[in-house]
Amino acid sequence: MIESEQMINVEVTSRGEVSEHARRQAREKVAALEDFVKGPVLGARVVLTQVRNPRIPQRAQAEAEIDLQGRLIRARASSVSMESAVDDVAERLQRHLRRYVERLITQEREPTEPPPGEWSHRTWSPPPRPTFPRPVAERQIIRRKSFAFGPMSVDEAADALEDLDHDFFLFHDSVTGCDAVLYWRDDGLLALVEPRSARPAEDRGPIVERSRLSTPIDLDVAVREMNAVDHRFMFFENATTGRGNVIYRRYDGHYGLIEPA
Repeated sequence: MIESEQMINVEVTSRGEVSEHARRQAREKVAALEDFVKGPVLGARVVLTQVRNPRIPQRAQAEAEIDLQGRLIRARASSVSMESAVDDVAERLQRHLRRYVERLITQEREPTEPPPGEWSHRTWSPPPRPTFPRPVAERQIIRRKSFAFGPMSVDEAADALEDLDHDFFLFHDSVTGCDAVLYWRDDGLLALVEPRSARPAEDRGPIVERSRLSTPIDLDVAVREMNAVDHRFMFFENATTGRGNVIYRRYDGHYGLIEPA
């Protein structure tokens, strides 16, 4: 049975055996997040699902989203109890809202580019520091870093991105089984870059973007692509390893490379 309720601009939908207490808890916690929002909220929605399959350890699932004038901020959480799942999803949604609002405030208060010779950690326009204008012919990969994280969900990757305070985060997606990149867009929203070989998964929160490259490429080809597009970073599948890599611009004008361990 599916039930929908409306209260204080928060729509709560339940699937399976979800208590009235859990529905009320979800409604109140999400409605309280309006205090963290800059500007009017067009709507909010919560979906609570109690899975019957006893083989699934965390059968209580909570999904929530807030519509900020057309910008959807979303979060998901699973737990052994619905009350715990609601607490977790509200906490994650609050963190995403806070980060989004902070970026909007930064965009309004600070100039697009820092004054000549200066750098601000909160500069809106990437890259965050003045990058040495090294000629394309001189650029090399001078630093390689690897990550050894196990498979994780998009929400777990978002938490890691938040904790590390990075612009992007390379991880192995436990849902699609592919390497992917989660990053903060210039408008303050989260985006997920997946390889084109990834099977489309259900809506998991961030804006999904497919890799601009249709097939795996060699590292030297990735360098040439970066020279051409001149972006702050580029996700690609490495033809030698078959894994996702990220090549990015360093502040000295050279490139760095992040790859799975």
